[in-house]
Amino acid sequence: MQRPIFINKALNVQPWFLMVLACYAILELSFNHRLLDLAGDLQMKTTAAQLHDIEIWGRIVSGLGLALLLMRWLDRFFKSRLTLLVLCCALGLFSIWHLQKMLVDTIVARADQQDLVMSLKSQLSTQEALNGRILLRGETLLNGPAPADIRPVMSALWASSLAGLSPDDLDSSSGAAQLISGFFSPQQLTAAYRKTVMTPVVLGASLMFGLLNLCQFFAGLVALLLTFARKEAFLERYKFSLLPSLTVLCLALSWWPGNVWTTSPAYQLVASPALWADKPYLAPFVEWSVRAEPAWADSVAWVHSVLLQDFEFKSPIRFFQDQ
Repeated sequence: MQRPIFINKALNVQPWFLMVLACYAILELSFNHRLLDLAGDLQMKTTAAQLHDIEIWGRIVSGLGLALLLMRWLDRFFKSRLTLLVLCCALGLFSIWHLQKMLVDTIVARADQQDLVMSLKSQLSTQEALNGRILLRGETLLNGPAPADIRPVMSALWASSLAGLSPDDLDSSSGAAQLISGFFSPQQLTAAYRKTVMTPVVLGASLMFGLLNLCQFFAGLVALLLTFARKEAFLERYKFSLLPSLTVLCLALSWWPGNVWTTSPAYQLVASPALWADKPYLAPFVEWSVRAEPAWADSVAWVHSVLLQDFEFKSPIRFFQDQ
């Protein structure tokens, strides 16, 4: 006899599926905060191993997010929810693992020397940018220090937003940025560029899947509550528009407000157009991340610190070695 969770009933109102969606949202939001911490480390204490681990976790988190979306879309084609779960997890993880890796590896492989130097120079100038002492081709970035709500995101994505520019486009109103033109090894340059590319790709993808599944959770919760309240007629009328409406609202709240960084002349007139022209495959991830991440910064910080107790997202091998 089949267990109740596998009976042929609408997946989106199954309590077990809603619990899975809630757990995934906690995992994804926590992951986002941890990635911001590592990528935005101004003290340069983040190790190559930590960046490698967080990149692997990013593929896993996004793969699971895709799997949960596939489960909803493919549910009507499967009688067994267990088969559906296994198949969607395998397909989601396999697809995202290879797509993210291929995208990052391809962009890094196509980088020229100017890209590598610009990446390292922009990373080392992040503190200057946060202090409002950077100009891009003479255009103003900030009129003062960056507000607290965008500092974590700007720390992590500043270098990524400048990936379409050259070192000469970066002007500092202080002399600090001029001190970073010394010699760096090819390994240092390549590692810096990979971080510049990896951060928005992993951050943007995971946040998108997280928000989509969060909308899926609330749409299912509303449908379940309406079912218990015996409002089947009302639910039947709006069940096809409930999830799309929540999704549009969520994405609009993430994208539309903007912030002092994305509305600055330096970003709108210089950094963003150059990125879209020179790095069209990276640009959507950067554009989405610099707009959406600040909108959820407080939420992701609270979830990571309170619900997951600042879980570090290490490799399982390193995690157990440290215990």
